[in-house]
Amino acid sequence: MAAARREARIPGNWNRWWLLMWLVTAPTLVVSAFYLPFWIWVAATVVGFLVPELVSLVKKDDSLPPLTHTIRHFLPDWLAFPVIYFSLGGVGANWLGFPRPARIGALMGLLGWLTDHFTVTYAQPDPFPFSNRAKKAGTEKLRLPT
Repeated sequence: MAAARREARIPGNWNRWWLLMWLVTAPTLVVSAFYLPFWIWVAATVVGFLVPELVSLVKKDDSLPPLTHTIRHFLPDWLAFPVIYFSLGGVGANWLGFPRPARIGALMGLLGWLTDHFTVTYAQPDPFPFSNRAKKAGTEKLRLPT
């Protein structure tokens, strides 16, 4: 199962201003998607997300982590996936004109949690539940051959 907590300590080589930039721009871009016209939001996202992400990837400077690495470091997967899916679902529903985008966001958030849950479960070997229990007398013949 996924770890209950992520690391709260900032790696010594990570630029704190860069992390603050991600902390401010990522939620601001999600919230602004509900208030800005689509193409203005796209322009803001290019400046606030795409450019810093490309800087992180092109420079290959460990002090400037991409947003994905930052999220992975500070948030457990069981929280990050539903928040990302909720945001995408809510914003998408809003753009498509659905009357209650938060409900679609919640449904997508649940899908995010399920995706994470099953991904983590399937990444581990099958635990063969109950294989170590003592068998009741007379039930051995009822089991399928292995």
